[in-house]
Amino acid sequence: MMKSIFLAAMVTLLSFNTFAQDAARQNLTSPGMIYSFDLNDNTIKGTPYIVNEFMPGKISIDKESKIYSLRYNAFNDVIEVQKSNGDLNALNINLTDVTVTFTKDNKSYSAYNYIDPVTNNSMKGYFVVVSDEAKPLLVKERIIFTEKQQAKNSYGKTKPAQYKRKGDLYFSLNDNGVAIVLSSNKKDLAKAFPKHSKDILSFIKANKIKTSKQADLVKLLNYISTL
Repeated sequence: MMKSIFLAAMVTLLSFNTFAQDAARQNLTSPGMIYSFDLNDNTIKGTPYIVNEFMPGKISIDKESKIYSLRYNAFNDVIEVQKSNGDLNALNINLTDVTVTFTKDNKSYSAYNYIDPVTNNSMKGYFVVVSDEAKPLLVKERIIFTEKQQAKNSYGKTKPAQYKRKGDLYFSLNDNGVAIVLSSNKKDLAKAFPKHSKDILSFIKANKIKTSKQADLVKLLNYISTL
């Protein structure tokens, strides 16, 4: 039976004056951060993390540039912070204008409001920031969980519970500042920006834009920001 682990507030950060100032206008506690898996259950295949190990990183709101032990839980969409005693904290996803940067590879995450392309629900989650221009290119890393499936008969095999890495999705911001998925289909991508769809399609054709290539998407988004 899977256990639930509560992620405490990021209390260590309160020692900094800049964090105390933020506390006056925002709650640093992350309510409801409950894990639905057991970290010690070795029967579960795969991992909820993009990288299992905690890695050194910086949190932009900390002006003293302290190095933290961080990792991204893509299944729960949580940035975890490990304290020196091993306790886990959750960075409050509702803090504004916060960027988490892993120092080893300079990979940065920021939280955005976005429209889930599957459910069409409004959500908030972490994205890898590929380009932070006026129309940023964002990557949503995804991991799903499937429950254990018992064999249907004596000839079948039981499938263990597992975490499975799904393909990343590209996002950018619409005119309301909400992240929306960028379809790999050129016409559907242009429709995401309805006021300029014809211009976008013309630009894609003239510049031979490949919507599967990050560099081409950055070029396209930079163009869209000028419209």
